[in-house]
Amino acid sequence: MAQYEGETIEAAIQNGLANLKIERQEADIQVIREESRGFLGFGKKTAIVEMTTSPAVTKAKQQVFEQKIKTAIKHDAKQDQQTVSDIKKNPMAPRQAQVAQAKKPEVQRNDTQAIKDLSVYLMDLTKRLGTPALIRVEQQGKGQVFHLDTAKEGLLIGKHGRSINSLQYLSQTFFNHRGRSRQTIILDVGDYRERRERALTALAKRTAREVVADHKSVYLDPMPSFERKLIHTLLADSPYVETFSEGVDPERYVVIAPRKTVKLP
Repeated sequence: MAQYEGETIEAAIQNGLANLKIERQEADIQVIREESRGFLGFGKKTAIVEMTTSPAVTKAKQQVFEQKIKTAIKHDAKQDQQTVSDIKKNPMAPRQAQVAQAKKPEVQRNDTQAIKDLSVYLMDLTKRLGTPALIRVEQQGKGQVFHLDTAKEGLLIGKHGRSINSLQYLSQTFFNHRGRSRQTIILDVGDYRERRERALTALAKRTAREVVADHKSVYLDPMPSFERKLIHTLLADSPYVETFSEGVDPERYVVIAPRKTVKLP
């Protein structure tokens, strides 16, 4: 819990809200010291409050946000086909419209245009979700990293990265439908992916030790393919454990299990 100072209690609270980038109803606030005007300018003291984000409010807000993402994914996944579907279902639709739709040439796949379209789409989607973000694209190896600059980083990332991973899965699907080549699409907020890689490295090593000690398999939380690949790579040379993936994307997960046969050096 951090302390914030201001000329008045309200000013101190506003400083804390601005620093934490949260709304008042999301904060747990405790007054440490009230302001004091002193006497003839002497002994004047500013107000101090302690403030942190309320866990209950944060959890509820995150659950609502994750549901909004799921709704957006379902809606947007069908949007491309909706117009054609409506024409076919409407018996009053002009025959000319059906003919024109049938003769419409297939859109040529283009990586550059697909990346531009995805950037615009992500800006529109994050705005609809209440977490408007500016997009910066960076090529990284055989993939594209979309850096999302937003004032609501924590909400957009979500617990254990669930929100950003859901958006990344949707973005990969978007690019696959429009791009010409096979490229990995990665979404990043702040330095989340770098911090996540360090956390996954620690998780893999810790879990491997648990598997060896308990002689029982451990099932990790669902994660995107590039994170699963990191786990597999980190433990590939272990003589004591082996890894494999189970489930269906986006709920596919890694299993770390005792190696059936000792791996010789």
